[in-house]
Amino acid sequence: MIEDWSDRAWLRRAIFLGINLAAGLAIFSLVVEPIHAFLADRDAEIARQSELLARLRAVAAREADIQALARQSAAGIDRGEFLVGPNEGVASAGLQARLKTMTEGAGARLRSVQGLPARADGEVRYIGARIEIYGALGAVHRVVHAVESGKPYLLVTGAAIRLSPQINRQGGPEEPIIDAQLEIFGAFQVEGRER
Repeated sequence: MIEDWSDRAWLRRAIFLGINLAAGLAIFSLVVEPIHAFLADRDAEIARQSELLARLRAVAAREADIQALARQSAAGIDRGEFLVGPNEGVASAGLQARLKTMTEGAGARLRSVQGLPARADGEVRYIGARIEIYGALGAVHRVVHAVESGKPYLLVTGAAIRLSPQINRQGGPEEPIIDAQLEIFGAFQVEGRER
């Protein structure tokens, strides 16, 4: 049998090729394939890191814009966007005086004004006042518009409006007279202190 095997050259070549092919497949699966998978994972990680770097560079390129917005925000106190005073009591008195001036400037009458307890929403403190006014419908509308459209920014957070009994004068129809009670709040900041 050994003589048969040694006489047949094609069988020796086939066995040689089979052994070499098996060794090549073993080397490929044990060495080449893991290296290829490792390099593919590294390429994917490099692509992810490159994408992150591009996003971070885009953010860094906007640094000047962000700094300008921060300066604008810090300068907001100077533009009168907040109610200011050395303390809440002084700022509340200033708010009440401002509301009286706004009411009279709009053509309505002020019955009373009183301070409301301060509120906090996160880090922002709000001070407020309740005003009771009366006047023609247009005058009350102008008061609300003046409050919400001016600076410092004020918000009407509560309103009770009712039609006042009308005293008819001689002549045609008159504009309705309105009694209104408004709760108004604005953000407060201590003078000289940045947010």
